[in-house]
Amino acid sequence: MPKNQYAIARRSIWYLLRTLLVIALIVVLCLTAFVAAMNISNIYILVTEGLELRAGYILQGGEISSLTEYFTESFIAQDPALYDGAYSSFSVTNFIYKIEVKSILALPWGSSATVKVYEKMLSVSGSPLEGTDPDAQLPQWIPATYNVKLKRVNGRWYISDMILLKQNPAEKPLPTPDYSQLPTPGQQS
Repeated sequence: MPKNQYAIARRSIWYLLRTLLVIALIVVLCLTAFVAAMNISNIYILVTEGLELRAGYILQGGEISSLTEYFTESFIAQDPALYDGAYSSFSVTNFIYKIEVKSILALPWGSSATVKVYEKMLSVSGSPLEGTDPDAQLPQWIPATYNVKLKRVNGRWYISDMILLKQNPAEKPLPTPDYSQLPTPGQQS
């Protein structure tokens, strides 16, 4: 076999190996992106639903065992808001809870994640229970920003901690103008 044929064969093999390596790298990157997106979407759903369920338990009571789908048992045992009974002398009939996810940090290969959230109770309606002070007012839910820590246990995400960052954070004004502040026709500015 002439020397030229060996050179052609060597270049062909290197071309094939480089092409396979690039394809394998692209597949690994796609799988990593898919796993990261899957983790982030699972974490987002878990945090929003879990914190709303927690707020519902704080306001209306119920079975604490329903929280184990979202929270670790150690978190449930140590969360003071679940046991302080601030709303236990009221019959809360309705509430509107708002949670805004600010950021999510979760590595595809990691077993822990951090989510920064802002929670606020838009409205709570209810009345005092019989045998309690009929003039009592529902306690106010204080808006707050939290770092929510999650960990993966047996392939499933659970909320393991909530770290208070700030109570009553200043809300950013909406980007649209407030037309109620404009002068009406016939008024002078």
